Amino acid sequence: MDGKIAPKAKPVTSVVPARPIDPHRRAKSAAAETIVESVLHVVSRYEIKHGLRKRKRRLADQATYEIMVEAIVCDLLHRHLEIPGGKVHLSQSNQILRKKSRYKGQAMGKTLPDILKIMAAPEVGVIEIIPGSKSFKGNDYNPFLAGAGRQTILTAGPNLLGLQDHFKVEFSGIGRAPDEEVILLRDTKQRDDRSGALVEYDDTKETHLIRREMQDINAWIETAPLSCTDPEINTTDRRLRRIFNNKGFGQGGRLYGGFWQGMKHDARLETLLINGDSTVELDYGQAGLLLLYGLVGATPPSGDLYDLTEYGFAARCRPGIKKVIQASINASKPLIRMPKLVRKSIPASKSLSSTLAAIGQRHPAIVHLFGTGVGLKLMRKESDILMAVLLKLKSRGIFALPIHDAILVEPRYEQEATEVMKAVFKERIGLIPEVSVESS
Repeated sequence: MDGKIAPKAKPVTSVVPARPIDPHRRAKSAAAETIVESVLHVVSRYEIKHGLRKRKRRLADQATYEIMVEAIVCDLLHRHLEIPGGKVHLSQSNQILRKKSRYKGQAMGKTLPDILKIMAAPEVGVIEIIPGSKSFKGNDYNPFLAGAGRQTILTAGPNLLGLQDHFKVEFSGIGRAPDEEVILLRDTKQRDDRSGALVEYDDTKETHLIRREMQDINAWIETAPLSCTDPEINTTDRRLRRIFNNKGFGQGGRLYGGFWQGMKHDARLETLLINGDSTVELDYGQAGLLLLYGLVGATPPSGDLYDLTEYGFAARCRPGIKKVIQASINASKPLIRMPKLVRKSIPASKSLSSTLAAIGQRHPAIVHLFGTGVGLKLMRKESDILMAVLLKLKSRGIFALPIHDAILVEPRYEQEATEVMKAVFKERIGLIPEVSVESS
């Protein structure tokens, strides 16, 4: 368009929710790049016309300025594709924008408020700014963008909507910044219902290695021929992150993100396709207990590790016994009440103390670790195993989508992927696990 703004289109004015801004969006398709270039041209022309710049920006400052504009344009386009007329919110606080952080990205800098004012000017019309609100909760991945103080609300302006009407950017045309941080470190939880705050950290050989592995896996999954028969699912949302806990890299480390993790279990198996084929889910069985046995160097008893029929618990109690064991592994102190939903399978005649006593009889070698907070340490081992599985399958040209301690693969790779999962677990833990298979 040679920098010209397309004819104005009326913005959608219906009331729609706002979400935290995602400053890591970038133009990926030619159409998205053209829209960004057009906006940059008009914003620069406005600066010149109104004498806002007395000299050219330094090269580094110009690059940052262009990233800011690109991030705002791309995220508002993405939001409009999510919900026509959709809005985003962010903080313009100097305390936040001037603070250095590995998590917030280049787009959230101190000059952002000035750029937003220009983009919202009537003759530019790229964005519209709505008076701020304090009613928003923080962004789980980026607390610097939301959650504290008044939030500015942005929506696509008439000229940006006009460009979108002309070029018709799709979800696939909007990518993510290559320097987005994918290794997140959280503080200790202050409340059970809230994630710990993100913590800054200094890089080490370990974090550099973990980041390279994550970048390799993300790049591989980005090329996967994924599709979904549910048209409401955005299959381009694939970026994965590893999240560590309690201010240390020895705890947690599970992979989060990717559109498939947000889908319901049955929907994944029924609607998600790889290479046009359905998927199967391969899941480590009784992994928590096996990891504990590996930790203490003991051999687990034979048979189903959740089976307590020998100690007076009927087979139908198994789901509840599993919940009690999992809760005990994850708890930082001994349990004082039955976990939720346990009574659906364990009768009231079986007290918590009698249940724990039976579990202790079944697993005397590891029961001393229950209620010690060992769960997040096991999660680190589990997540390292899954990373090794993903990288091994990648080396064989097999696409695998992670879901905590499970993966999704094409049915033709079921046996090969199962063998890899067992081999990696045995190599790391010294025990051979069961791997369950589910399909639609």
